[in-house]
Amino acid sequence: MDQAKYAQLFRTESREHLEEMDAALLTLEHATDSVHVASLIATLFRATHTIKGMAGSMGYMDIERVAHAMESLLDLQRARARAPEPDVLALLFDSTAALRITLDHAGSDVDLTAAVQQVLLRCAALSHETESVARPTVRGGLPRSTDASAVMADGASADGASADGATASATERIVDVRLSADCPLKGVRAMLVLARLRHVATVLAVTPPEHTWQEARFAGEVSFRISSSADASQIEQAIRGAGEVARVSVRSTIAVSRVDEATRTVRVDLRRLDALLDLVGELVITRDRLVREHDAGPEQGAGRALARAVQDTARLVTALQDEVMQARMVPLGQVFDRFPRLVRDIARDLGKKVRLETEGREIELDRSLLDAIGDPIVHLLRNALDHGIEEPAIREALGKSPTGTLTLRAARDRAAIVLRVEDDGRGIDRAAILIRAHEQGLVAPQVTTLDDERLLAVLAHPGFSTSRAVTSISGRGVGVDVVQHRIRALGGSLSLETLSGAGTVFTLRLPGTLAIIRALLVEVDAVTYALPVANVVEVADYTTGMNVTSRAPTELQLRDECFALVHLRERFGCPSTADEQCVVVVESSGRRAAVLVDRVLLQQDIVVKPLDVARGGVALFSGATVLGDGIPALIVDVGSLC
Repeated sequence: MDQAKYAQLFRTESREHLEEMDAALLTLEHATDSVHVASLIATLFRATHTIKGMAGSMGYMDIERVAHAMESLLDLQRARARAPEPDVLALLFDSTAALRITLDHAGSDVDLTAAVQQVLLRCAALSHETESVARPTVRGGLPRSTDASAVMADGASADGASADGATASATERIVDVRLSADCPLKGVRAMLVLARLRHVATVLAVTPPEHTWQEARFAGEVSFRISSSADASQIEQAIRGAGEVARVSVRSTIAVSRVDEATRTVRVDLRRLDALLDLVGELVITRDRLVREHDAGPEQGAGRALARAVQDTARLVTALQDEVMQARMVPLGQVFDRFPRLVRDIARDLGKKVRLETEGREIELDRSLLDAIGDPIVHLLRNALDHGIEEPAIREALGKSPTGTLTLRAARDRAAIVLRVEDDGRGIDRAAILIRAHEQGLVAPQVTTLDDERLLAVLAHPGFSTSRAVTSISGRGVGVDVVQHRIRALGGSLSLETLSGAGTVFTLRLPGTLAIIRALLVEVDAVTYALPVANVVEVADYTTGMNVTSRAPTELQLRDECFALVHLRERFGCPSTADEQCVVVVESSGRRAAVLVDRVLLQQDIVVKPLDVARGGVALFSGATVLGDGIPALIVDVGSLC
C-alpha cells in the first residue's frame, strides 16, 4: 500500500479537526456552565482521538504521540467534570499548536524532537502519566516500512489461523464489512482489513476493487469472496482486529455485493476545478463567436436547423458555466474560522483584551479569491491589534471597556463582496503620519492635513512606518502596502476611514469571482474596453446639453439627477475629440459617475484574467480578457471612476 496517496487527504482532514479544536478551546476559555464545558471537552477528545488514529495509520509518530498525550490530559478533564484550570487550558492551546506544527512538517526531514518532547513532558506533569514519554521519535513522519501486510505480519498467529489453513476442504463464502461511520482514512483501514483477512482465508474477489478505496466516494463498505476452512467466528475475529469495524457478515451463499451508497459531496482537487474553469471559459468565448457568426448569416432552409442547434448549444454552455461557477463557490466562514485563534494569541502576547466578532460567514466567494484574501486580512487584523486597540488600563482611563472589539464583516454589493476590518481603538494619528510623511518626502511641505484617501496613500507607501523600531507583530506601512497590492491584483480596491479615539475601518472591495463575468464592451479611441455589467446602471446617448457647466464641465445632468463626469479619453491619456457619443452611468460603493465613451458595442460574457498592477500606480484596470475575435481588452476598474 502506497500511503503517500493518502498524505494530502490526511492533512486536509486533520486541519479540519484542528479548526474544530481551536473553536472549542476558544469557547471553553470563557465557558462556565458544567454541561457546556463537558460538551466542549468531549468535542476536543473526539477530534484528538481521530487525529491520533489517522496519524497512527499513516505512521506519523510525532503527531500520534502529541495527540496521545493530549488525549490523556482530556480524559482526566472529562472525569473531573469541571472547567480546566488556566494552566491546563494554556497547555491545551500549546498542544494544538504543536499538533499543527507536526502536521505541517509530516513526512519531511525537519527534526521536531525537542518541541514534541517539551509538550509531552508538560502533559505528563499535569496528567500524572506513568508511561515514559522519551520513546524514540521517527523524524518527520513515515516509518521505514508502512506496508499493510508488514504491519499485520507479527500478529498473524494471534488469531489462531493463517493462510495455510485454507485447505482442500475450504468453502467459499461472502464476507461483508462495514467500517465505522466516523472512521478516518477509510481506504487505509480497508487495506488493514484485507491484510488480516488474508491470514485466515484466500481472497478470491473484492468489491469494490482495491484501487477505488483511495477515492473520496469510497463509503467504507467492502464485500470479499473468500475460500477458507476457518469458521465464521474466526473470520470475524480476524477482521475486527483491524479496528474501526462496525459490522461483519459471513455467509455461504454467493450474492452480489451491495452498491455503494451515493455520496452527496466529494473532495475535488482545486487544480481540477481550475482546469475545468479554463475549459469552460474557452467554451464561452467559442459560444459567443458561434452565435455572432450565425446571426450574421441567413436563416433559410437548413439555416433554421442550424439556428436551433446554435441556440441549444448556447443554452447548454450557459448551464454548464453556471454549474462550474457554483461548484467553485465557498462560504467565507472557511477563511473566517482561521482568525479567532490568531486574534486570541496575538492579544495575549500584547497584554490586551480583545473580542473578535464576525458577520457574513454565509456569503460565498470563488475559491481562488478565498485562498488569496487570507493574508491581507491577517495583515489588517495584526495592525489593528498592535496599533489600533489600546491596553486595558488606557481604555479604562478613556472611559472605554477594557476589552476591545475587533469586527470582521462581509456583505454583498451587487456582484462584489465587501469586507470590513473594524476596531474600536485609538484611530490613526493623522498628525504623526503627516510629520513622518514630511520627513520622508511623501507629501509636499505645504500640505497640512491628510484626508482618508491621502492618508491611505501614505500608509501604503512601500516601507513607510511611524515606528522607530520594528516589532514582531506588525508595521503599518509594510502591512497596508502588501494588502493594497494584493487586493488590486485581485481586481479589488482598498479604502480607509478613521476617527481619532473611535477606531479605524479598512474596507476591501472584491469581485465575486475572478473567472467569468458579464461585461459591457465600449470603444474609446478605436480601442475596446470592458465595463462589468454589475456596475452599470444605464446607458444613454450623449449631448453637450447634458453638461451642467459649459466651461471645464465636471458634472453631467441626466433627467433630474447630476453625476460626476468622467471622460475616459482624458483618463486614458487619449487625444480629446468630439467623438464621444454615449454616456454610461456606473456605480461602485454607493457612488455614481457618468462615463463618456465613443461607442457602446454589446454585452457578452468574458473570461477574466488577472492583471498585475505596478505598486504606486494608478488603479485604472482590474483585469484583462480575450474577446471572441482573439483581440485582448482591458477591464476598467469602476471603483477608480466613482
